[in-house]
Amino acid sequence: MIPYREEKLKNAIAYFSSEFYSRKKYFPRQTWIYKFLALLDFRMLKKTGVPCIGLEYNAMKYGPVPPLLYDARNELKTDKYRFVTTSDGGSKVEPLDEPDLDYFSDNELDVMDGILDAYTQDDVDLETLIKDAHKEIKAWKKAWAIAEKVGRGKIPMEYEDEFDDLFQKAEEDLTPEEERFLCYRDIAAMEEAEVAKAKRPESERAAF
Repeated sequence: MIPYREEKLKNAIAYFSSEFYSRKKYFPRQTWIYKFLALLDFRMLKKTGVPCIGLEYNAMKYGPVPPLLYDARNELKTDKYRFVTTSDGGSKVEPLDEPDLDYFSDNELDVMDGILDAYTQDDVDLETLIKDAHKEIKAWKKAWAIAEKVGRGKIPMEYEDEFDDLFQKAEEDLTPEEERFLCYRDIAAMEEAEVAKAKRPESERAAF
């Protein structure tokens, strides 16, 4: 559904990590990158109705975490960046090549630069970023509230939770961003169904 999704992810991480280093003179820990990506996705969602990259996120204690990256963090390396294990068992993110920003719209670049401008100031630390992400991203708040209620350490977040009363609204009351998100959601669901169908054995596919 999101064109060049893999390329956008690689280049967003390369851009965030390289700009972070140039401004703060050290490489960002993995948590910085997870929160930057979540802010990028959810700010673009609210601005346009479609996330920039469309990563899946789990709500965890310290905010949104993309399992695609987190679960592979110990051996994660692409042509654009790598995760490096630190002495305390965490991970830092190092760029390996110049990011290709042609994959991003002007809107997306503005959001990325806004995130960097806000969170690479000398008086801003990781705790500030975590607190701000908690306050800003409604989908994390809703998911984490459920996780705490049922005693789980993580629970998947839903992009639709970023909108208030989305499924209770009449069609004529939807904002343009909400309408676009619902279209995006429906198309994404159809694409996922096609992928799942393609993975079934041929004998099972014939029954559908």
